[in-house]
Amino acid sequence: MVLKAPSFLADAMLGSVARKLRIFGFDTLYIAHAHDDEILKTGIEQGRVILTADKELFKRVVKAGARGVLVSGSGELEDLVHILSKNGISSVDLDGIGSRCSICNGLLEEKRPDQVKNGVPRKVAELHREFYQCTTCHKVYWEGGHLTRIKALVRSVDTMLGRAVAT
Repeated sequence: MVLKAPSFLADAMLGSVARKLRIFGFDTLYIAHAHDDEILKTGIEQGRVILTADKELFKRVVKAGARGVLVSGSGELEDLVHILSKNGISSVDLDGIGSRCSICNGLLEEKRPDQVKNGVPRKVAELHREFYQCTTCHKVYWEGGHLTRIKALVRSVDTMLGRAVAT
């Protein structure tokens, strides 16, 4: 049996964490400007795990019987590991990287260079053959130097998740 990956809802304090979860391939809604009532309602209606560093909001999540994770805000890496471990995720699947738009959470689809030539600098179009475009906001992605940093972050997260599982 394959378990479905959880979907998340991050509140205003966790924009960077939301971006990283999206980069890792997790369906992550980010609500920057909303009252706690709206965050709670949306999280429950959509069956999302509500992520917050706000203790009062987290108390309301628990009281409502919704799923949530209270993060300490001590550091992005620690927060990511805490969120994933609390949801039974023991490693980040590298195949998921590049499947979601880090800006809007839309799904990415592969495109040929001629299909994105207006969306990327000419030099990039000349140097790269694989492109991905968001089906929602149409942002174009390609494998650049940032991918090395993302893979390093995944390795760090996986190492810490391994330690968390062992304890």
